[in-house]
Amino acid sequence: MNVHATLDRLIHLEERVGHLYIQFYKRFAHLPGVADLWWEMALEEHGHAGILKMVKALTGPTDRGRDVRGRLRPLQALIGGCERDAKRVTGLKEALAIAVRLERSELDRLGRETMRSIARDLPVVPRSAFAPHEAHLDRLTRTVRKFGGEEVLREAWALSPEARGRRTGEVPSANEPSDPSRARRGAERRGPSAESRGLGEGSRASRVTAPRHAGVAGRRAP
Repeated sequence: MNVHATLDRLIHLEERVGHLYIQFYKRFAHLPGVADLWWEMALEEHGHAGILKMVKALTGPTDRGRDVRGRLRPLQALIGGCERDAKRVTGLKEALAIAVRLERSELDRLGRETMRSIARDLPVVPRSAFAPHEAHLDRLTRTVRKFGGEEVLREAWALSPEARGRRTGEVPSANEPSDPSRARRGAERRGPSAESRGLGEGSRASRVTAPRHAGVAGRRAP
């Protein structure tokens, strides 16, 4: 597949997600803490698009890469569905559910893999590009815990740094206080988690290496 075509599609998808978060920022500007989260998430998505544009500038128009159309199509369908749902959002809970769906997708994973396959030896490409920011993901999960309800919280669980401190299936309720230090202590007693052993879900948050954001919602792992 032509490298420029792949990068153009990824750039477009990142920008569409960033635009969605900007719309949520405008919608919930009256809630300062929540609005800040949407702003941070929009910045991260547009930052990813910017990195991909830089990588594109380093490649030629005839360069070839892996064919990722089979992975792009589900992402395009997911983002299109989220855009349609966003037009019908009536409250914060629905917006958070959309963000969790986007963050659990493999958009950032695919962007990171594509970038590294093209610019593997270039020092100008940060090793941490597209990795999830722990503080951002934690903030998203805490916001979901407060405003999203049980169903959305269960979906967001895989994005939470706290998730690595619990056994599979131990999803906290929305009323249970979040205590990262307790989770860390539990993880130390039990040893490496499934995710740290490479058994975690292929969500954006699993792309955790050197990181996408946090705050309320789970971008979107190798």
